[in-house]
Amino acid sequence: MPDSDYDVAIIGAGCAGLGAGMYAGRFGLKTVVLGELPGGTITQTHLVENYPAFTSISGLELGTKLLEHAKASDAQVNMEKVMDIEKEKDGSFHIKTDTANYSAKAIIIATGTEWKKLGVPGEAEFANKGVHYCALCDGGFYKGKKIAVVGSGDSAVKESLLLAEFGSEVNILVRGDKIKGEPINNKRAMENKKIKIFTNVEVEEIIGEEKVTKLRLTRPISAQEGAPKSDELETDAVFVMVGHLAKTELASKLGVNLSPKGEIIIDKMSKTNVEGIFAAGDCCDTAFKQAIISAAEGVSAAFSANEYIRRKG
Repeated sequence: MPDSDYDVAIIGAGCAGLGAGMYAGRFGLKTVVLGELPGGTITQTHLVENYPAFTSISGLELGTKLLEHAKASDAQVNMEKVMDIEKEKDGSFHIKTDTANYSAKAIIIATGTEWKKLGVPGEAEFANKGVHYCALCDGGFYKGKKIAVVGSGDSAVKESLLLAEFGSEVNILVRGDKIKGEPINNKRAMENKKIKIFTNVEVEEIIGEEKVTKLRLTRPISAQEGAPKSDELETDAVFVMVGHLAKTELASKLGVNLSPKGEIIIDKMSKTNVEGIFAAGDCCDTAFKQAIISAAEGVSAAFSANEYIRRKG
């Protein structure tokens, strides 16, 4: 038997989930938000400069404000890991977390993404021993040290700028022929004397003893002016920023249609193909992944869930 019955259960406590929670509460729905990280992954971002109304705000502060707003709208927010969801014969949903059970008339999936891995030798062995995926979380451990960043997108560029505040040098390793961040971030990186950008190169192996000491690359590079070219780059840490994978295992189990990239397919009102299931945020097939878009999709999902519940009586 469920510990509690709700109108809507929201899976995920990031921008999308909290945006949905805020509006579901405002619609008068009995709402629970279930997530593992309060505020979501935006809280691990150093600075956010593209969220309307905030010229510049830390990711932690933005995530905290979203969390407080959802709670102020009478959404219950519980930090629990959702283990399983089953759809009952009456159309309701049974949600099992690591500590409790819930029943809801509708669910909103806002599970976000997880970091992509390089999949090279040494990556798993040296996880948290020089291999990292979050500059804000772990950059402070490398004050005055050599740092490598693998990736070419805006996340890689922004993380490099933050890491340059800690490390003695930051080497960005780009698989393609250029970095692809927002123009203002690209400019900042190219003007930063601590940052060097190497294109058309990939990591073949992460090498170390107790911790990371160097990377084996697909081509020789010169990390310092005047230094001999080598296909090995000495470094104290490598931050992997090669993209994200949508966390959609629960959605797939419920029969929700996924795109070829494994993302939840939604319409413009955040509806999925399964009645009573809505979705929002970076786990969906929206082309442009941004905090403001995730929050807006969460609002659309709450609106659609409210209409669905009212229609069902």
